[in-house]
Amino acid sequence: MLVLLFIVSRYNATLFQAMAEIFSIAVAWAVFMVVWNARRFINNDALLLLGSAYLFIGFTDLLHALALLQRDIFFDAPNVDLPTQLWLAGRYMEGLAMLLFALVLGRTFRPFFGLLFWAGLALFLLAAIFYWRVFPVTYVEGEGLTPFKLWSEFVVCLFLLVALAVLFRRRGLLDVRVYRLIFLAMVTSLASESTFVFHTCVDCPPNVFGHFLKIISCLFIYLALIRSGLKHPFDLLFRDLERDKEELLATKQHLNLIFDTAPVLIWQKDRNGTYLAVNRVFCQTVGVEPEQAVGKTDQDIFPPKIARKFVLDDQEVLRTGRDKIGMEEQYVGTTGRLGWVVTDKLAYRDRNGNIAGTIGFAKDVTERKQAQMREKTQQEQLTQAAKMTALGTLVAGVAHEVNNPNNFIILNTPLLEEVWADSLPVLDTHHAGHPEFRLAGMPYPPMRDNVARLFSGIHEGSKRIKRIVAELKTFARQLPLDMGSEVRLNEVVEAALTMLRKTIAEHTNLFETRLDPNLPSVRGDFQKLEQVVVNLLINACQALPDKDRRIVLETYSDLDEEAVVLRITDEGEGIAPENIERICDPFFSTRHDIGGTGLGLSITSSIIQSHKGRMTFDSAPGLGTTVTIFLKALS
Repeated sequence: MLVLLFIVSRYNATLFQAMAEIFSIAVAWAVFMVVWNARRFINNDALLLLGSAYLFIGFTDLLHALALLQRDIFFDAPNVDLPTQLWLAGRYMEGLAMLLFALVLGRTFRPFFGLLFWAGLALFLLAAIFYWRVFPVTYVEGEGLTPFKLWSEFVVCLFLLVALAVLFRRRGLLDVRVYRLIFLAMVTSLASESTFVFHTCVDCPPNVFGHFLKIISCLFIYLALIRSGLKHPFDLLFRDLERDKEELLATKQHLNLIFDTAPVLIWQKDRNGTYLAVNRVFCQTVGVEPEQAVGKTDQDIFPPKIARKFVLDDQEVLRTGRDKIGMEEQYVGTTGRLGWVVTDKLAYRDRNGNIAGTIGFAKDVTERKQAQMREKTQQEQLTQAAKMTALGTLVAGVAHEVNNPNNFIILNTPLLEEVWADSLPVLDTHHAGHPEFRLAGMPYPPMRDNVARLFSGIHEGSKRIKRIVAELKTFARQLPLDMGSEVRLNEVVEAALTMLRKTIAEHTNLFETRLDPNLPSVRGDFQKLEQVVVNLLINACQALPDKDRRIVLETYSDLDEEAVVLRITDEGEGIAPENIERICDPFFSTRHDIGGTGLGLSITSSIIQSHKGRMTFDSAPGLGTTVTIFLKALS
């Protein structure tokens, strides 16, 4: 085609120009037909705007070619200015079309409005030329092109320059191949218009070269909007569809990311209660894999009682269509883990507006629930501890009240014993003369032998009361730790047993003590160590299920560790393995229901640590427990 046109240009410049125009007209109308008829599939309204422009650009160029071939085709007399006026009208529309294409790229509007715009603009320009005849003069015979024509070429070039700059900035909105071809079309159109600035006649080289450039520009438009549109329809006509698909895929990936990283349990069920989707937190919390949950129901995953509760809630939402918000529910996962969640259940609808299933959101509040339960338990324990503190104060007061009358007994019993001894001769003489003589309703002879023993028993009992009261007062007294004394552990044990003999007797008939008489002393606080023995013995007593179980208390020396050892073994219920590590924690107890405070072993552990000693536990459920305490022996 280019070679043919070059040959024609050498022999007939007017025919060459007309053929170049006809070629560009064919391309322009082909562009319009393809783009306009494919508008339903093209979401890029800028392409529709550009295609609509070429319908009227081609029509104007057709009038220009006809006027060029026959000067009097539209008027009675030849009009040498008409071809140039029509040429400028077409170039104005082409430059404006390129500029508007770049400006509206990425925006949306109705394609029919674009068609009306170009129809109105073309009608206005043609009316100015043919009807009103107000279009400025562009060519004067004998003088050549007018300044208006030259400046018009500069304006069209400016349109194309701005269009190039804007298109470059928005190149990401077009397919790469289409962008390159349209960019090249703009560049060659700009070069073509630049040559027309300098041409002076039809057959001069700038005019011929400009038309060749215009043909090349049309070729690039052809490749961009025709060839690319036919060979790669999905790259051009359906490029926006592909972009929408990519955006949908990105949105899906983003939603899946949110779905799986949200710190709540999320699930979707159909009307039959079958799980359609679950997120990662759901699987981690319940203890299942996604494939183990999807396609299953609550009955397949949860225990029957909990599953029934979930099913009833779902059925209520499906039946009423009302959401259930803020339900506090308990669950048990497949691993047996017990937990609590706060759940929201919502109904979702299909395209027809019918309820299709439920969507659930749940926040795991197990830690908060456990913390609330621990807080409640600790509050009860603190209350119990306060009672124990008050009881200690009460014991000290009661001990004082018991001591006063007991002192009378201790002081008066020896005096009564002397009175009895002094009275015996008189009573014996009286009995000799009166054999039937009786004391307290009993015959005198047995009473004579028993009264001394009665007074002795009263005296010993009162002294025992005094020792017990003294131990209670010492035990209840809150004193700072005193590590400056030498303490004999056997004496500590005897002092503790003084207070606990009745308690021990109530719990076991098989209590043994094995105290090493050659036990070295230890440095420490007598009262605190006594508290240790009391706490351990009380724990051992409470662990026995009946009185036929044994408790053994031992003291001995461990030469390898240079320590004095206290060991208490019971045949009680033992300690569960999961509780061994926690039994010395403050407020931890397995006997809260019978008044356990969870403070005994915690206090005991603290006292042993303050004495630089250590305490070990050896226990098995159902077999009993052995508590061993090691204290540094004095050399």
